[in-house]
Amino acid sequence: MSTNLATKLLPVISDEKKLEVYLDNDQAIIKLSTWTDDLGWCCQKTLSLDAEMLDDLHRVIASARYKLKSQNIAMSETDKSSNILKFPNFS
Repeated sequence: MSTNLATKLLPVISDEKKLEVYLDNDQAIIKLSTWTDDLGWCCQKTLSLDAEMLDDLHRVIASARYKLKSQNIAMSETDKSSNILKFPNFS
């Protein structure tokens, strides 16, 4: 008789998406669900990763977060500079 000793971590939930992570044996299982009216949460994708792949995924996600934040900062600075009014030239 085998028992399921999977550990469920707290989900990440937005208005229409939910990301769940489970630990089962030597695997991390990542599950993406979307909210559908009248049906509730519907699983869209499931990904199983071993510990080594999970470390690599963590590095890739951290790199993507850094790049997105850098792009957002650069865009907000560009938007600020475009709001500067120039003095009229009377010559």
